[in-house]
Amino acid sequence: MISMILLSAGILGYPMVYRQFSLMEEQFNVMGTTLVNQLATNAIELVFVKDELKLGQLVKNISEQTDVLSTVIVNKDQEIVTGSGIQPPNHWLYDRMNTQESGFALDENNIGWFYQPIVFNGVTGGVAWIGLDKSQLIENQRFIVSSGLTLVALMVLSIMLLAVRISRNLSKPILEIISASEAIASGRLSFRMRGDYSGEFTAVKSAFNNMADGLEQKLTLEKNISRFVSSSVAENYMSREDEDFTLQGERVEASIIFVDLVGYTNFSNNHSPEVIADVLNFYFTEFANTCHAHQGNVDKFIGDCAMLVFGCPSYDPQHRQHALNCAVQIRDDIAILNKQRQQEKLPWLDIRIGLASGEVLAGLLGSPERLNYSVVGDAANLAARLCDKAPCGQILTDRAFIESVRANKNGFEISTHQTQQVQVKGFTNAIDTLVVDQIESNNEK
Repeated sequence: MISMILLSAGILGYPMVYRQFSLMEEQFNVMGTTLVNQLATNAIELVFVKDELKLGQLVKNISEQTDVLSTVIVNKDQEIVTGSGIQPPNHWLYDRMNTQESGFALDENNIGWFYQPIVFNGVTGGVAWIGLDKSQLIENQRFIVSSGLTLVALMVLSIMLLAVRISRNLSKPILEIISASEAIASGRLSFRMRGDYSGEFTAVKSAFNNMADGLEQKLTLEKNISRFVSSSVAENYMSREDEDFTLQGERVEASIIFVDLVGYTNFSNNHSPEVIADVLNFYFTEFANTCHAHQGNVDKFIGDCAMLVFGCPSYDPQHRQHALNCAVQIRDDIAILNKQRQQEKLPWLDIRIGLASGEVLAGLLGSPERLNYSVVGDAANLAARLCDKAPCGQILTDRAFIESVRANKNGFEISTHQTQQVQVKGFTNAIDTLVVDQIESNNEK
């Protein structure tokens, strides 16, 4: 009879015990994965800028989590930057230094080691390690087995009902963690775990929500940065380390456009600051959108003038054609928009455009504390001077620019008319200038 009860208990109890083990293992793995992901995510910027003080504080905060025995950050030179608690086996540190994927390993002391590379824009800066004590989990598993074997002989049915209830209680937070992870993976960074849990699930919930906060803040920071500098400039420098930020610059071939609002001084004297700001934002938005559509970058807004650059920081062999197309579209679009604003009784301003190209020095200008990406050189100076001399509503460039565009044979016919040779400040020889009339594709003829 006893053997029958034990056999029945074993047959009925084994699936429940197995499910308990699986849920506890999943809980342990989710906790370790979440913590190491939080550590690696929050350490990205700190590792690349080598901020050891903040890295130490980050490690300290995570080390205070329940069951965390060790927190270690290893840099790309296989050196431990900072850590708390015991150290993973040395051969593990070196074997996994060049990995591009996260993973898990269990050592002989029942310490579960979770690791994840610290990667930004495809560049690995190091590896984050989290060591969790698995002895308690193993002990819990043993206790479940011993308790089950002791009680099932007397109350098989009661044990089954209790196991089902415990299983449901454990599966609820696990399912929420899985749902939360899927939400983050799909880009819903505002998702947070809301369940009211106790014990280790409280730490998991806190770690997950902190990780989500960090990811959301990082995304917000990247969006805000793109509002102050062009996306291509931000992408060019966000992947660089601190020592790569120099004030030397590099010589490149580029095209520069200056767009000036005609009559701005008189306009600003007769309108409120709010109206002036609204008008400036309207025109600057049009300039920026058109510039980006033609692979250019907004260098800066100077009072009532916009400086647009083509050909850097990303190399563009067709920068002259793109700059010319952009200038013509700005001229034509603003003419249409100004007619609409006149009909709607809204304030409007005409424009004039200067366009030139040549070798410039492109890079970060300013001081080590405050930098601005820009270009300097004769081409930039010439574009600014031509803008000053351009007829209202027209594009003024030099003959050398037009001849360079025509020499590329891009399938476009450029219609221009000559004005006169003008003496431009900063240039010894007079500049042979041309007003751009129209660009026509050969396919349209």
